[in-house]
Amino acid sequence: MKKYLFFATALAALASCTSNDFVGEDTSSTTNQSEQAAIAFGTGVNSITRADHVGADAADLLGGKFIVEGFKKDGSDMIEVFNNYYVNWTANTAGKTESNTSDWEYVGTAAAAPSSLPTGAIQSIKYWDYSASQYDFAAYSTGKLAAANVLTTGTPTAGQVLISAITKASTYAGPTYTLKGDVAALKECYISDMVTAYKDNGADPSDYQKEVQLSFRRLASKVRLAFYETIPGYSVKNVYFYQADGSSDGDLDTDISSKTDATLIGTFNKSGQFTVSFPTIGSSNKTATDYNKAHVAFTADATDGTDTKFTFGALTSNYKGAESKETAENVYLGRTSATATYAGTATPFYTDVLPNETSGALELRINYDLLSTDGSGEVITIHGAKAFIPSIYAQWKPNYAYTYIFKISDNTNGWTSQAKADPAGLYPITFDAVVLETEDRTQSTITTVASPSITTYQKGHDVAKNEYAASTSATDSIYVQVMRNSTLANDLSSKGKLYTVSGGAEDPDHNITEADVMDALNINAAGNTTSPVTGRNSWVLTEATAPNAVVHADGGATFGRIPGADGNYISVASGTASRFYAAAGTTYAYVYDTGTDKDDSEIRTAVIFDAKPSNWNDIYNQYYTNEDCSTGAPSDFPTLGSGEKVTYYKKYTNLNKVYGVKIIKIASGS
Repeated sequence: MKKYLFFATALAALASCTSNDFVGEDTSSTTNQSEQAAIAFGTGVNSITRADHVGADAADLLGGKFIVEGFKKDGSDMIEVFNNYYVNWTANTAGKTESNTSDWEYVGTAAAAPSSLPTGAIQSIKYWDYSASQYDFAAYSTGKLAAANVLTTGTPTAGQVLISAITKASTYAGPTYTLKGDVAALKECYISDMVTAYKDNGADPSDYQKEVQLSFRRLASKVRLAFYETIPGYSVKNVYFYQADGSSDGDLDTDISSKTDATLIGTFNKSGQFTVSFPTIGSSNKTATDYNKAHVAFTADATDGTDTKFTFGALTSNYKGAESKETAENVYLGRTSATATYAGTATPFYTDVLPNETSGALELRINYDLLSTDGSGEVITIHGAKAFIPSIYAQWKPNYAYTYIFKISDNTNGWTSQAKADPAGLYPITFDAVVLETEDRTQSTITTVASPSITTYQKGHDVAKNEYAASTSATDSIYVQVMRNSTLANDLSSKGKLYTVSGGAEDPDHNITEADVMDALNINAAGNTTSPVTGRNSWVLTEATAPNAVVHADGGATFGRIPGADGNYISVASGTASRFYAAAGTTYAYVYDTGTDKDDSEIRTAVIFDAKPSNWNDIYNQYYTNEDCSTGAPSDFPTLGSGEKVTYYKKYTNLNKVYGVKIIKIASGS
């Protein structure tokens, strides 16, 4: 009995199997290798996720067709088996021919470019060759693009894509091919990782008895922007996005009336050529995280192939209602990451973009209004606020869906005046930028928008929970990087510290903010930054110790990389990153010392008590009975009657230093 080679596709647009091994069900019944079992391409239903597309759904996304190239290995040679064959979908045809088990058929179709078969050649059935040690299959699809918009020669115009043949190297190496066009055309295209079938598969049965599964994913990426704020006493409204740093006189941009579309500044691909390759193949690489992965390199068109900005739509339709006594309008930013205000008009707010795996840092530039929530109508306008996202979190990959969430807190680098000669700051505001990749390829970062900007990252972080998870290994650690404007700081080993946060007894209902940490470090009881630091707000900052102590990158064996999504790692140089294991239910503050000179002036603050603090015996020696702070408070706290209060004084040394601060909260029980 003859056995045949069948093709079918299981996964399409958001295909996301993490296994790089050959997957699929054995549909060859009880046949054995000596009977020349067929190669079949099936749906692999048992190995996909709920989000994956199969059957007719997958066929629809692929436009009912894909192109496949197949090689077999005989010794050290690669021998072509499928010369850029077209595989076509027809519903309810499975089993009508021996080469069709899942409604996908390649036999009998006239060979067409980019195939190099002779004119008039007909695609024929293919059989397993047991003299070959392995087969490799690579494929792509132009999706729903009309045939007239798919070129094999010439120069593509708007909405067209130029495809090339999938070709083999002169020695046994991965195949390559190119796709050229603009965003409109390339966002319709799909690529697959390479699939390898081995005759000898170790302890597992031979892959020649199994179906071959081609898992497709979109060539394009998707990106969306969202914003929320956590400023006590204010709501944020009227968010505008400026592009120029200043006007001709050097002051801040004032022409913001029409700049409501959320905008990122950087280098963005508009049109050009993608080269797809497979650098990590072969049985010796089967355990590598990059095994058989398709890599995409982009070359921009020489003319108008890139842009310096990218817009994502306005925030207007997604603003929230009033929080307290401010005017009751839907004009305010959301107040948690889970209720963030997204740019755009249609859920889920993604914009198609071309991948950019060599991107530099991304920059956000915004102006916005703060409206007091007490009903007074007070407005503070913030000009020139910025955030920088490090380049390692801005490298868009095919089929990833990225969400950048920016958090406006009480630590900003914007101006309350349009004149740059005035001091910047509210004091202060930060922004968080969260990068979230959808489906199972999750890569999320949180970036403070301040000077400097601090980015935190934990693999698999769920931004909907507003907190990071506890960690016990490098894989699930929290990683930190610092951007000083557009430059990545490389001195974290000397200037970066991690503190645990406790206390706050004088204001027990107040959640600590970046500004509180800045205040505690500058104005504290000890007059220095030696751990523990007790601020005048009674927050205590204690430098984290093992096993939760911060570790700084050395670029080598101790710490030289960050675990990225999908098993890939991001290399980091010495001093450019920190990491730490996070304890459940703990609040941390990562602090970067900018090196500003000290000012040793003293500050005295009155503290009013209406009851004896529970820890008075431990802290009484920090207080004084007079404003000059010359007479110490008694160890015996006075007895207070109903409604009575007592005032004591504390003195602090103002270090007047500028720090970058990021509050990091860890979920309980994680």
